[in-house]
Amino acid sequence: MKNTAPRTIGLLGAALMATQLFGAVNTETLRIVSSSSAFEQATPATSAQKEVETLLKRISSNAAIAGRHAETLESFTRGGPQLQFETHAAELTRAKEAINAIGSDFRRLQELRPSALPWQQLVIDRMEPVLVGLAGHATEAIERLNRDRRGLASPEYREAVANLYAYAGQVRDLIAVNLGYAQAREELNRLDAWAMEPAVKMPPASEAAESSSKASKSLEQRVRSELLKLPYYGVFDHLDFRIDGDQVTLNGHVNWPALKTDAERAVRGVEGVATVNSTIEVLPLSFNDDRIRIGAYRAIYGQPTLARYRLNPHPPIRIIVKNGNLTLMGVVGSEMDRTIAHMQAKSVPGAFSVTNNLRVGS
Repeated sequence: MKNTAPRTIGLLGAALMATQLFGAVNTETLRIVSSSSAFEQATPATSAQKEVETLLKRISSNAAIAGRHAETLESFTRGGPQLQFETHAAELTRAKEAINAIGSDFRRLQELRPSALPWQQLVIDRMEPVLVGLAGHATEAIERLNRDRRGLASPEYREAVANLYAYAGQVRDLIAVNLGYAQAREELNRLDAWAMEPAVKMPPASEAAESSSKASKSLEQRVRSELLKLPYYGVFDHLDFRIDGDQVTLNGHVNWPALKTDAERAVRGVEGVATVNSTIEVLPLSFNDDRIRIGAYRAIYGQPTLARYRLNPHPPIRIIVKNGNLTLMGVVGSEMDRTIAHMQAKSVPGAFSVTNNLRVGS
């Protein structure tokens, strides 16, 4: 009887958090805002906007705590000596406490949403289903722990713990991408203004010959600029495009379904684009793929020779992982960097294959 009460309390705590998030769903029809226009003002100015930024950072910190405990739990299920129920319960309780703290901060975010910046509102809206999933998987893990206390390595328990870790990582990535993008956006706007300044008028003899080339280049610049402004476009995605007159064909791989939709909407809004065809593939949700992505990022961008690429607001070495297969995309400055990146990627445990599609360019 002594162990019954703590186990029941742990289950009720996680279930309550999930209920609170579901109950807080905004029933209003959300205004559709393109990712690029949402960042026209990127820096918080009012006290409410600054509080939103503080809450986002705190949620990210608690998601990291929940993720660490989930990762520890996942290590407990890999075999070897089977640990006692109490050892699992202690880690899961700490993860639950961090998740409940996230729920409290998120409810405050929803109260502040009308006063937040447009990009902050997008983060709040898109964070909600991820947090509901995080709470749900925490509840599932606790239920499985209570139910299978003598078989703690059951497939259902392992899956619940793995999902808990994956969703905690999604929360961190969602916030980190947007906060980092907001910091770089004003500089990007200045570069856009410089790029779109009218060119010096060409001499009459060559003006007609250059007109078509200049128009095409301008459209290419505008399309590329809109894609680079997408807040969810990160190191684990790769977008490319082809222009044929006023038609744009998008292709590549993305880690978030929202990024595919935003990319298509943003390019359709570019002046001079009449038709957008899209073959962008949304990568499948996979705990193993997420582990390979994180391992590859640390191996590549943590390597001293390649560390300088990490300073770029748009990291040039893109890490694409699908069903355990790792592909490097993008551009590096030298053949040596290309080789080092390939070697670092091959050192990542768990990857079935590594394909190096990096190009050398300026």
